Amino acid sequence: MDIQTADNKFQNVKFGDSSFGELKDELARTADQQQHHLSLFLGLYEPHKQKALDEIAAKLEREVKTIRTEELVSTIESDTFDNLDALFGGLDQSDIILYFKNGGKLCGTYTGYSHSRVKYATPQERYFLKKVKQFKGLVIVDIEEFTDADKTLRRAAQSVVSFFLPGSRWQRFMWHLKNYSFHGVELKTKRPEAYGEAS
Repeated sequence: MDIQTADNKFQNVKFGDSSFGELKDELARTADQQQHHLSLFLGLYEPHKQKALDEIAAKLEREVKTIRTEELVSTIESDTFDNLDALFGGLDQSDIILYFKNGGKLCGTYTGYSHSRVKYATPQERYFLKKVKQFKGLVIVDIEEFTDADKTLRRAAQSVVSFFLPGSRWQRFMWHLKNYSFHGVELKTKRPEAYGEAS
């Protein structure tokens, strides 16, 4: 399947900036045009993602259906295809917003070279994008790591929204505290620019 490149107007949206307001206005303007819109939510800060999702749902006056991506994706291609068919086949098109949590499970894989920085789309990911294109509504894919969103997914997306850790020391402290584990805390890079164009 050939993955078409989407319009790049909303490819670099930051939550909290005016660009996010413009995206909400565009989604509202096109909500009844019976077309698909794939949006990527990239970043770690879950409170802002939830706030963004709530704002979009309110703007569009739509309900949100949250899907746990790890429950759909299998290493067996046919199982993933069947799961996606069952999910999309049972949906009332465009009346809901589909929100795929842990969307990194859909994303491509690195080559066999240990220092490879380029991901290649899996058959499961390409089939998912095919189903999204057929769905006449808004699909949001939540991905924590900027590098997990491979080029195929980014090209297919009509919008890409970045969520950075808050500047407030107290908010950052509370986020790190919530994500602390007894085995230590996994430090994440907060700047997608650190990954360059190979992400």
